[in-house]
Amino acid sequence: MSQVSVQDPSNSTRRPSATSVAEDIVGSVEEDIVLGRLHPRERLVEEDLIERFDCKRHVVRQALFQLESIGLVERIRNRGAFVKAYTPEEVEQLYAMREILELAGVDALPLPAPEQWLSELEDIHQRYSTAVDAHDLRRVFHLNIAFHRTLFAATGNPYLYETINEFAQKAHGIRFIAIADSHSLSRARHEHQAMIEAIRQQDRHALRELCRQHLLPSKNRYLELHPSNR
Repeated sequence: MSQVSVQDPSNSTRRPSATSVAEDIVGSVEEDIVLGRLHPRERLVEEDLIERFDCKRHVVRQALFQLESIGLVERIRNRGAFVKAYTPEEVEQLYAMREILELAGVDALPLPAPEQWLSELEDIHQRYSTAVDAHDLRRVFHLNIAFHRTLFAATGNPYLYETINEFAQKAHGIRFIAIADSHSLSRARHEHQAMIEAIRQQDRHALRELCRQHLLPSKNRYLELHPSNR
């Protein structure tokens, strides 16, 4: 006679931990910033987040602290938390670091490439391309992250990989303009495909140049629209 597992009924009503809720808040706010639902200098009201995520104030404050440490939010004493607005100088410095890190990542990639790694990149790229065609910006955002993380995971250097991801995440507050631009999305799709071809052809020089150029649209678009340039 087969046994039927019985789920502990207490598990079905157990509330998520404070840590998991804080992570949900971080992910949702990060997505809102990238997709342009939240704008630079916009205030994040604790009461609104408490109501939205049905949680305690300390959980919201934990999430805001994490967002500040990432570089997406800045907290101003006696005023609250705001979506970070980068100055042109900060943008130039951040993207200079991203270029240094990502080119170091390219130099560490294995060529010739393992076929499984190439297959993973091609699969993500196909799904990314479908999302671009559908103008599904949420999926575009997440699949773009997946593509670049899969790309640089192959370096075999966890410290370099984590640092590349850290600085890419800091730039999410800058990318919100480019991600809604159809020309920028089309260019990114083309560059992803070209990166895969460069890897397949074992052309590290071409891959370095593609990765360097790939950083420019979001940086340049943000700087063009910065109030100091108007």
